[in-house]
Amino acid sequence: MSEFPLVSPNVDSDRPPLGAAPRFFLGESNFSVYEEMARQLKEMGWCEVRSKGRLPTCDVILGDRFTIPYPLLRCECLPPTSRYSGSRWLNYFRGSHRLTLKASMARLLQKADSTCGEWMPRSYVLGGDQERRKDDREAFLEHAVRDPTQVWIIKPSSGCKGKDIVLTRSVAELEVFISELDPKCRRIYLVQQYVQRPLLYRGRKFDMRVWALLKSPYTIYAFTKGSCRTSSSPYDPDGIEDYLVHLTNHCLQEDAPEFGQYEEGNELWFEQVGAYLHEVYRKRILEDRILPQIASIIIRTLLAARAELQVLENEPYQCFQLFGYDVIVDEGLSVMLLEINGSPGVASKYLQPLVREIIKLVDGGEALNEWNVDAVGFVKLWAEGDELPIGST
Repeated sequence: MSEFPLVSPNVDSDRPPLGAAPRFFLGESNFSVYEEMARQLKEMGWCEVRSKGRLPTCDVILGDRFTIPYPLLRCECLPPTSRYSGSRWLNYFRGSHRLTLKASMARLLQKADSTCGEWMPRSYVLGGDQERRKDDREAFLEHAVRDPTQVWIIKPSSGCKGKDIVLTRSVAELEVFISELDPKCRRIYLVQQYVQRPLLYRGRKFDMRVWALLKSPYTIYAFTKGSCRTSSSPYDPDGIEDYLVHLTNHCLQEDAPEFGQYEEGNELWFEQVGAYLHEVYRKRILEDRILPQIASIIIRTLLAARAELQVLENEPYQCFQLFGYDVIVDEGLSVMLLEINGSPGVASKYLQPLVREIIKLVDGGEALNEWNVDAVGFVKLWAEGDELPIGST
């Protein structure tokens, strides 16, 4: 990766002379990944542009995904002598909400990949304006009545941090929930079969967070390190009224009396989980069974959205975006996708190296060729020219 001489200060009050240093813009969103990226770029000698009016002069734009002016940037080209030979990098793909809104994700994957029922819990969309698009309430209730022992989890499509989640197996409660939905409401929910028999870590439930990177031209990577969120209480498949047993979101678990009793911050790392699974199974379960499934899920989901996300070759910009994949493993060692976050938090111990590796890839550096949790970096999972997975379109 090329380095540039330090300029002082690293913030431009007046227009810096062309060629003095590459320039970046940091938006107003409080997202730790891109704040850290801005810090590292300044350390490398990049100049921070503060004025939104000078956005088109920047080589890298770390913007808010809802306010990046794609049409403007399409018309404003940088000179061929600029940092990236007339192109610039944006930190979000236009249309990525198709994957990061839960209901939209489910609909997209059900349409684009015939295998999604193998790695995503059965899903139905509820709510929204019924005149514009009918939801799945009829099919959902038919299934719920047919299988009254099944536990269902209902999540707001745009929700986060475990807010407004409903966990129930009561058909009557589900019917009441649906009957109270305004037929013209804007709020949409995703209801999914709850994974009732998850793989446990020392008797407690956990899920896994994996960070994936998508970069133009359409190339998919995964960060080798990952984290696991744990429950504070022993798992009880029947006691669904105790959400602290079943929902591992940190913002919920922090209220548990036992929070931090087993692991600091109720968080584990891939190395710890891998060692535990090797202790139980006497095999490399994480490396040989779980990570290949996670890689397949990342590839399939990002390929499902390729028509929405792909940047055309003649565009004067390229994109990269970090995604957070939340998955759970069942007792049969099958990995199931829970959701995809488009602005994921990153564990503090991995924040600096993860951002450093993103900058390296954006700058043309090479990725790792295999997923080794003892290494630090991004492994390349799929690139243009690679074969499409069976079942994807």
